[in-house]
Amino acid sequence: MRRAVVLLFAMCALVPALPGEVTHADDSAAQQAAREIADARERANAAADAYFQAESLLDTLSIEGQTLEAEVADLQSRVAALQERVQQVAINRFTRSDTTTSPLLNGFASPEEQMQVAALSEVITDTSAADFDEFDSLNRQLTKKQQALTDKRDQTEQQKATAASLRDQATAEVENLKKVEAQRLQDEAVQKALQAEERARAAKAEAEAAKLQQATANTAEIDNPTDADGGGGAPQTTAPPADAGSGGQTGGGGAGGRPGGAGGNDYGGVEWVCPTGTAAVAFGDTWGAPRSGGRRHQGVDMIGPIGVEILAVVDGVAAAKSNTLGGTTIWFTGSDGNKYYYAHLDHYGKLGAVSKGDVIGYMGQTGNARFSVPHLHFEIHPGGGAAVNPYPTVRAHC
Repeated sequence: MRRAVVLLFAMCALVPALPGEVTHADDSAAQQAAREIADARERANAAADAYFQAESLLDTLSIEGQTLEAEVADLQSRVAALQERVQQVAINRFTRSDTTTSPLLNGFASPEEQMQVAALSEVITDTSAADFDEFDSLNRQLTKKQQALTDKRDQTEQQKATAASLRDQATAEVENLKKVEAQRLQDEAVQKALQAEERARAAKAEAEAAKLQQATANTAEIDNPTDADGGGGAPQTTAPPADAGSGGQTGGGGAGGRPGGAGGNDYGGVEWVCPTGTAAVAFGDTWGAPRSGGRRHQGVDMIGPIGVEILAVVDGVAAAKSNTLGGTTIWFTGSDGNKYYYAHLDHYGKLGAVSKGDVIGYMGQTGNARFSVPHLHFEIHPGGGAAVNPYPTVRAHC
């Protein structure tokens, strides 16, 4: 009997070592992990958005500074051109005094000589005294513009420091996101909880956006009421979004994606793959933000470390390109009829005919990104036409 009991205990001790069903976090632990991941993603995206907004402001200041520099140069040129004329005006004013007060003319006493002097004075004073007034006005303008330029340069330097600080914060948040996601996303229960968490956040964001839109419409109606007998203002209407183009699905998040849409169109479709895959990245909505040279931002910038694998979002053809702004780039023709632009790559992966999810490049800092942070600049061109705001699509699928 004693031997049987010992044998039973020995068998029980062996049970945990035997293969069996993989354990997962319980519901509360999975939900907590999902909330922490979602919070980390939101912090990373907020930091990225703040950084890119700071960069946009820096570009705006640069553009304004260039404008001021051109205006100062123009004023300086005009002042220089008036300098000789103004000197002549000063001489004219001196010589216009009568023969009894002018030290140059009071030696002419006879009537004939005085008539000749008067005629000579008229010739000398052909240059109008208004030139002197214009010269004075231009000098005042020049002084103000030079001060404005100095102030703008000071603002630019301050903004550079701010942008650098925000860049470091965004990079730190991405690193933190990598740590938060590293182990937890391997748990199936956490993955499911994360999907539910982000769907709930997406629904909340959409409800808040709808509420804000309704409040804005109500305010507009109060400010511009429609006359009951038809004689008042026209009813307020909401214009369609600028990127409401062909092939777009309205808003919403993709399966397993972060809250999607941001009120815009999702051009991705169900099978669409995030261009950065499952890597921990951060991005913000900087569509249309000003850029140097009078350009406008036409993509979404996704921050991550150099070397992050960049994927084909659908089946298609990847063609290597390069240019000054984008550096090492890819124009991708998708089987969905859309074209995609990838910029600032470190180097290429597979090119030519590829399948969705294939690695076609690696995140880098080439082109004008060398002045920024390593990131992917990603554009969507529905039907191969003009670019649309890619943020809602990326937000839905990454």
